[in-house]
Amino acid sequence: MSNQTDTGVQDVIVVGVGPVGLLLAGDLAAAGFRPVVLERALHPAEMPKANGVMGRAAVELRRRGLLRGTGLRVVRPPLFRYGPFTLRLGLVRSPLHVLPIPQARLEELLERRAIDHDAAIRRGYEVRAFEQDGSGVTVCAQAPDGQVELRARYLVGCDGAHSFVRKQLGIGFPGLTSTTISRIARVTFPAGAVTRERRGIVVPGIGSLALFLPNVTERGSVTIAPADGLDHSAPPDLYIVSSHEERGDAEPTEELSEAELRDSLRRVLGADLPFTAVYAARSVVGNSRQAERYRVGRVFLAGDAAHVFSAGGSALNVGLTDAIVLAEVLASALRDEADVAEALLDSYERRRRPAAARALAHTRVQNVLEAADEEGDALRDVFAELLKDRAASRRIATLLED
Repeated sequence: MSNQTDTGVQDVIVVGVGPVGLLLAGDLAAAGFRPVVLERALHPAEMPKANGVMGRAAVELRRRGLLRGTGLRVVRPPLFRYGPFTLRLGLVRSPLHVLPIPQARLEELLERRAIDHDAAIRRGYEVRAFEQDGSGVTVCAQAPDGQVELRARYLVGCDGAHSFVRKQLGIGFPGLTSTTISRIARVTFPAGAVTRERRGIVVPGIGSLALFLPNVTERGSVTIAPADGLDHSAPPDLYIVSSHEERGDAEPTEELSEAELRDSLRRVLGADLPFTAVYAARSVVGNSRQAERYRVGRVFLAGDAAHVFSAGGSALNVGLTDAIVLAEVLASALRDEADVAEALLDSYERRRRPAAARALAHTRVQNVLEAADEEGDALRDVFAELLKDRAASRRIATLLED
């Protein structure tokens, strides 16, 4: 095994080639700096993930020209899902911005922009260790052709909920793990198996099921969404389905069997859904957590490495906005590093931690609203009354925007 040292000192090393890392690298490169993105996987993941960006991040992506010539656009929806409810935001100047886009497509656009601005993307580089001193950070990584050593002025962990960077820094990640499990897949309904209505589908033996909203039963909930509502290139018979029920002793898995998916849907709905093909099936257990710190010296955390939650498109919104703010802070520090103050570097956490805390709160509220128990029933009754006032819906949407 060879040992290599990359010559020269990079401005910033970014660990993780997801949307957050790519946007951060693209913004730094566009400002004239030299970021390097290290990603342990050799190829982009094929498993579908998020389906859209909402809030400030959607507007910022448009402002950067990322959507030019793609046919994609930021919309201001009159309706938006919040737990089991629909926020009615009005047809004129909805306070919420949404960009419907599959995550794989978003990553493709962000990577192209970063490379066009001369950011370096290195796949197959797994970070194994790093050390920092007063002038920079030294990173040791396992590359496809051996071990390498890189040096940069700053290091940013954008490496997900199980962040190696966060763990190496010894930063705690307190929060909650859900008692429910979600089983998610893309499925095909054959012609005539279901009847599509304006806001739902009719399933023989089950009845009418709402689209895009949780269908709550005594045993959990099921959400169904036509894939072409999120990706216009998707075939009309392709749907995204997810079941949500008590976890018990079940463990999440990236490869969920068709039988387990069908069994879960049957338990919740009391009958079978008539799909004939299953794609990209997996199960997840929700977490809502926030890192105790976002910075140690010259090393920072952003995106899922700093916080995890699941509520609409808010996880991407908060993570991408992390990248935008951190790029501004690091650019300022790199321009005049001799006189950089600790207050400038600390400003990233001061600006971003409250937004993540709000998103965590919204995640937990929505989880309780969907609970299939007496407390969930009571809370849904109260929210239903409150949301009769459109001003309440618009206020929630305004909070989600950041």
